[in-house]
Amino acid sequence: MTKTAKSNKKVITLVLVAAIVIIVIFFIRNLTASNMNAEVYFSSESTNTAPKDADWYIDPAFAMEGVQHKLSKQEDITLTKPSDEEVTTIHIDPAIEYQTMLGIGTSLEESTIYNLSLMSPEKRDEVLRKLIDPVNGIGMSTFRITFGTSDFTGQEFYTYEDIPGEFSIQKDIENNIVATVQEAITIGEETGNPIKIYASSWSAPAWMKNSNSLIGGFLKLEHINDLAEYYRKAVQEYEKLDIPIYAMTIQNEPLYAAPDYPSMRLLPEDERDIILALKKEFETHGITTKLWTFDHNFGQAWTYIPKILDDPEANAAIDSIAFHDYSGEPTIMTQVHDKYPDKNVLVTERTVWGTMGADRIAQYIRNWATSYNAWVTMLDQNIAPEQWTGTPDPTMFIQNPIDRDTYWITPEYYFIAQFSKFLQDGAKRIESDYGSAETVTNVSFLNPDGTIVSVVINQSDTDQTFKILSEEYELLATIPAKTVGTYTWAKVN
Repeated sequence: MTKTAKSNKKVITLVLVAAIVIIVIFFIRNLTASNMNAEVYFSSESTNTAPKDADWYIDPAFAMEGVQHKLSKQEDITLTKPSDEEVTTIHIDPAIEYQTMLGIGTSLEESTIYNLSLMSPEKRDEVLRKLIDPVNGIGMSTFRITFGTSDFTGQEFYTYEDIPGEFSIQKDIENNIVATVQEAITIGEETGNPIKIYASSWSAPAWMKNSNSLIGGFLKLEHINDLAEYYRKAVQEYEKLDIPIYAMTIQNEPLYAAPDYPSMRLLPEDERDIILALKKEFETHGITTKLWTFDHNFGQAWTYIPKILDDPEANAAIDSIAFHDYSGEPTIMTQVHDKYPDKNVLVTERTVWGTMGADRIAQYIRNWATSYNAWVTMLDQNIAPEQWTGTPDPTMFIQNPIDRDTYWITPEYYFIAQFSKFLQDGAKRIESDYGSAETVTNVSFLNPDGTIVSVVINQSDTDQTFKILSEEYELLATIPAKTVGTYTWAKVN
């Protein structure tokens, strides 16, 4: 055989091998696609009672009869090669990662704890497990408590040092706050979902304020160091009781002086000085609790945050910027993140309702929020106990005031579950199309174990067919009207 013939035979062999490899890859990829399934879970609004309606308190059983999906498992959907189907399309790119999630959660403020304390130990444990257990509950991992009382309490307003020099958290022990939080921590440890506790104060002790009252007023500047010491002691006392405080905000809603419940106006310059004093207290006593600033509305952010974070020393002491959602838009968080990219942003207070509320949570996360925490977890049918100026909207749990072991779970629990139950510790938001309120909206995540989680929200009055395109595969689905769906599958590459 000539050298040319041998060369040609070698070329032909290489071509055949390459062709076989291409065919094998093709069949493997199609076989992989045919074996790739997405799990699907739905939660929906009630057809009997509108979100936020006062009738949720009057007849929660009737309201819940109209809820078709309560984190309901649907048939798996097989991922396929992309089709020519012309429907709303969500593109997901797991290679583009954004913030790491801190967690999704709610509050263990005194109103909720008071109602829990009226239950039998078995029922109280049941409710807490429904919140925390990642398998039999919804895997919430962040919980907000209050240092002293807030407006959501049935007790006489108090702080930990109502008399100068007499510091004690004994009232938190007497009001079962400590015991309930300890129980929540234990459940988290038992179920493999260690929870994080963060704290907020509604007011400094009255003697530190110009109003000499827990209601309204400003902090007297001569008491900045006293307040820093007060916060440090609160953290230490909780830690002595095996309740580590992961983080604390400096002041709940520092730009609002409420007319009839604990509150305190705190100028940004004064909060900056408290941060510096508190950082020194923490460093001196070996405390690792993180400091979060602002803790107020999107709409007021730019009047406050720069006066703190533009100070290099205060900036270095702050871990995150906390927001409430009672004015302004979540896009403010993106603006703040862009200006201070080394700081996390998060939503520490806001309860939302219905599919529109679920979309609001998606907007928080798409605007860099690392967590979302609902505010007030359980009131009873008398909308009690609370001492707020307004009328609270439905909470996730509503308790029967006659039979305290009887309670109802509202759709908000299930809507939050569409996020919290499927996000693992260390989950990251990934690139995805937002969509539109007229069709579907979306936010997506990548878990550490390589699963993709896509939360799709249909706020419209009609069923919506859509497809997700990710890594050259397609997930074609229909989601019912007024429903949130979570779709989760294994990342391919």
